[in-house]
Amino acid sequence: MKVFKQFTFDVAHQLPDWPGLHGHSYTAEVWFEGPATNGYVVPESLLSEQVGAVHKRLDHSYLNEFIELPTSENIARWIWDQLRPVGPLIKVKVFRGSIGFGVEFDLEDAKAEGRA
Repeated sequence: MKVFKQFTFDVAHQLPDWPGLHGHSYTAEVWFEGPATNGYVVPESLLSEQVGAVHKRLDHSYLNEFIELPTSENIARWIWDQLRPVGPLIKVKVFRGSIGFGVEFDLEDAKAEGRA
């Protein structure tokens, strides 16, 4: 069974090809898969608590303070690293709906990068 949690966050950052300080609104989805032991793949209270902590760190932050090169791809990696201990994480999606762009970092990517 698969479960997911979605959240939105607004951030500022600077990138080498866009050096001026600027901001974006993002939506993220985190997906977990496994047996629904005792009724849950990941207990809902634990998922809400842990995703809430990630949201709190990201929302209205300056990403360069804690993500070296804060591209969408690296934001997805950072979220993966924060939530991997929570349960059987299989996918992190980060997208900017305003321009129709997003990335997906999944278990296969994590294994290839030694993050699984």
